[in-house]
Amino acid sequence: MIYKGLFFGLTTIDIQYFVDSFPLSNKKVKTNAPEFLVGGPATNAAVAFSFLNNGTFLVSSVGENSFTPFIREDFLKNNIQFIDLGNRESMPVVASVVTSSNGDRNIFTHHPELTDNNFDVNEVLNLVQPEIILLDGFYPEAAVLLAKEAFRKKIPIVLDCGSWKPQYDELLKYAEVAICSADFLPPHCETCNDVFSFLKSKGVRDIAITRGNKSILFETIESKGEVEVTTTTVVDTLGAGDFIHGAFCFYRLKYNSFEQALTKASELATFTCTFKGTRQWLNMKSMMSFI
Repeated sequence: MIYKGLFFGLTTIDIQYFVDSFPLSNKKVKTNAPEFLVGGPATNAAVAFSFLNNGTFLVSSVGENSFTPFIREDFLKNNIQFIDLGNRESMPVVASVVTSSNGDRNIFTHHPELTDNNFDVNEVLNLVQPEIILLDGFYPEAAVLLAKEAFRKKIPIVLDCGSWKPQYDELLKYAEVAICSADFLPPHCETCNDVFSFLKSKGVRDIAITRGNKSILFETIESKGEVEVTTTTVVDTLGAGDFIHGAFCFYRLKYNSFEQALTKASELATFTCTFKGTRQWLNMKSMMSFI
């Protein structure tokens, strides 16, 4: 393990079907057997960071249920040291994913169960001693406690801003970096410029907005610009946004440059889109060029 990264947030079971095109309503589509994958924004980000870093730490909610062995096997295979935020009765979120031949996907999912209040922030921080923390906005009560203490200890926080959630009003106070999707629209924000202005008003130093295959827009306290996204043949975009977050955390520690970290992370995320599912890319020898 080169750097100490801590990822906090959601773990899911993703059941993914591949179809030629999205069906019309009231149609039955027969296709190949689905992929069963471990997913979730923070979890997939941890997978990317761990691949580059040879290990990382994840705090999420899994509990003890029929999915637990499958999830823990994935963590073990990907060298993720796991701290369970949930109680024994907790169940993971299950997501149904339908991916078309051009890589677009529809996802049906639900909010996670509430966790208990026994999360000991200082115990986790003392155990991991992280150099960087990523939060995906889930499990807000515990996330805010972690963000406050990490901010006090001057540990940089990267916030995954996929879509607006009320808890971001509090979490953004402690974030050094916000990497947003184009769907992230805080109240009264309609454009990318609105989002940049809103986040800067919250004190966020470094901000990026990803836009699928379009360039990534960024603004820091020192500069602003765009990072071009590599052109490729897209097979599946599932997890790509999560992987860019995890890879960014690694490259930010490696290069100490926001733009360089964003560029390298974008290249890795684009590469993952040339494979089905969220784990096949990990087995490619060509991935070694990203380390």
